[in-house]
Amino acid sequence: MYHHSRFIQLNPKISSNISYKDKLKVMSFNVRLFDLYNWKKNEEIKSKIIALIKDQKPDIVCLQEYFYDNNKKFITRENILEELSFKYYHESFSSESNKNSMFGLATFSKYPIINKEKIEFNDEKSNHCMWSDIVFKKDTLRVFNAHLGSIRFNYSDYKIIGGKGRPIRSNQKKPKQNIINKLKIGFKNRSIQLKKLIPVIEISPFKKIICCDLNDTPISYAYNEFNKLYIDSFTKSGFGVGGTYIGKLPFLRIDYIWHDKLLNSFNFQTHPELLSDHKAISVEILF
Repeated sequence: MYHHSRFIQLNPKISSNISYKDKLKVMSFNVRLFDLYNWKKNEEIKSKIIALIKDQKPDIVCLQEYFYDNNKKFITRENILEELSFKYYHESFSSESNKNSMFGLATFSKYPIINKEKIEFNDEKSNHCMWSDIVFKKDTLRVFNAHLGSIRFNYSDYKIIGGKGRPIRSNQKKPKQNIINKLKIGFKNRSIQLKKLIPVIEISPFKKIICCDLNDTPISYAYNEFNKLYIDSFTKSGFGVGGTYIGKLPFLRIDYIWHDKLLNSFNFQTHPELLSDHKAISVEILF
């Protein structure tokens, strides 16, 4: 496959008349803590994120950089369950969380979650993966939700590449810009994480779906390690430019939904709404 096809796709749209037994819509979205640190607009952004998911009607949604507040001052889980009619959920929080502010991953499902597990990485406390066994009709799927190799850009870095760094207060000094060294650290961290993660994915007794904020591009080592084993659903049925990072580089695709080669998929979408520093993506899995 030519590398440009991993960034831009011109797949024809599949007719709705094509027959298939069942389909399952899966969505993946790095929600950037629902805009937690932009205190003036966070409730508005959170509502718009929930409205976007509601409009797309996914059966399963995997959220990265998810936030849950035990103090109930900024309600997330309860709003999602109520407004989106999900019956089941699986949350997994990083070791950087405290008893009140919980940061991590969450998977919400309209179908039963019968088993779940967390996969931690020793090299990076803010990144991890989890899997949820979800029963869909007569099938059980293992859905992986992963956030890998955070680069930890600061305010000054984001001023160069674009995007939404955490706001700095008037009494804080602007940090030094250090993009190259942080990229090197991110590459190294992801290679270490993949050595642990991929063997766990491979031993799954069920068909696999992998929703991932990879923090890396389709020409990277990390992408190729996934892509030689699983189907990148964007290359299967995407249309147009696949960039998911919202910054100054429109082709920067770092979010993915891979699936087992025994599954099929269609109608991959990169959603245009600018509600995080990532765009949401979704695809329909065919059975």
